[in-house]
Amino acid sequence: MLLVLSFLLAAAPGGGDGAVERAAEELSLKAVPDPAPARLALLVSAPDCAPLREPFLTALSGALARRAQTVVPLSGAEEDDVEGAARARGADALLRVRVTLSAEELTVLAEWVPTRENFFLQHAVGARPAGARLLTVVAAPDDAARALLGPPARPRPGPIVLRPLAELGGRLLALAAGPTRPGAVRLFAVTTTAVLLLDAHGALLDERGLPPRVEGPRVRDVAAVAAVGEFGAGRIAYAVAGRAEGEILAAPDDRLTRVEGLPGLGATLPIAAGGAGILFGAFVPGRGVLEDLLALEKDPAARPASGRELFGAAAAPHPGRAAFAVLDCDYTLRILGPTLGPAFPDLPMVGVGFALADLEGGGEPLLIASEASSGPRDRLRVLAPGAPETVLFEAEPGYGPVVAAASADLTGDGLDDVVVATSPPEGGTRLWLVTADASGDPR
Repeated sequence: MLLVLSFLLAAAPGGGDGAVERAAEELSLKAVPDPAPARLALLVSAPDCAPLREPFLTALSGALARRAQTVVPLSGAEEDDVEGAARARGADALLRVRVTLSAEELTVLAEWVPTRENFFLQHAVGARPAGARLLTVVAAPDDAARALLGPPARPRPGPIVLRPLAELGGRLLALAAGPTRPGAVRLFAVTTTAVLLLDAHGALLDERGLPPRVEGPRVRDVAAVAAVGEFGAGRIAYAVAGRAEGEILAAPDDRLTRVEGLPGLGATLPIAAGGAGILFGAFVPGRGVLEDLLALEKDPAARPASGRELFGAAAAPHPGRAAFAVLDCDYTLRILGPTLGPAFPDLPMVGVGFALADLEGGGEPLLIASEASSGPRDRLRVLAPGAPETVLFEAEPGYGPVVAAASADLTGDGLDDVVVATSPPEGGTRLWLVTADASGDPR
């Protein structure tokens, strides 16, 4: 279909208005400044972008034909003696073209070589009857040209590392990460007093106070849930146990804007969001934990599946067999598939700071998790559920207990990264980046 489309564009009077057609038209003007009927051998190569060769050959053949040239295409098999092949075909000249393409530039390098037989040179085999001309065309590619590049090659991951990212004041209750608009990956933190919008480096962009508390006894062990995903007109959803309501927020121009409220006590709420969709759950009334109620759509009639209680949930940005994870209050982690069925055996002794992320681009999310016995010596690990060697990375302890984690592509390399929040002994919250990006720099 692409070849047919390019032919139609090249055959049109103007040669089409795409970047490939414009570059071909400009090259034809330089190669044949004064149109006169001639037979022109043409060899086009695109060694760095094979899908570009045929569209450019078709566009250039059409442009040359409009300048009274009879085009004789040559094949790559004739490249070793391309001038001899042009002479054998009775060409008056040879146009040898090399075209390269990147996301920023379409470059055409060409050599125009006269090949018409010359009586005075008939005994000088291979001698050119006149000097060659070098021609260059540089153009900005359009979307159609960039599409020929195909998807970018996935980067080779480096070793998994833990790096300091930022420090926040106050106690963190929940953390989420993801794009709030195209090209803008943001962090969203819920503290005991406010919700914070942070850039990928952890710098504060905006904040918003929490809704009022519910009248009556305060909730013990205050907790929150937060998720970045497709929530109607909004991108961010959060709720805090014991508050009158939760909220769905948007972040145009990196400013938190309320879209709508979320129902308060006893209602199903978004508790995690990722590539497999939104996971809904509900707080236990009067408690800072979640009911064993998991659903992929909001269902006011949903009831807990058991009497178990949950500390929290996570969702994989790029799911495989594993799509979600939920942590029971006995510190047993359940890893669930896209339909909420068990994906791997349960993992015991997992701490409350955990996330699912495809750090290495292997197609299956890894588990980034702290230990159940949290404290100053809490140890962060990267685990491969179901693999023979489960522990892929283990950080040296000493950063305080891990209290939350969230996953998204923060470095822009196409691989997931994880932001981990810890509570250092001196107070506040410290953010860390877990990544396999060789540069390790958030975008």
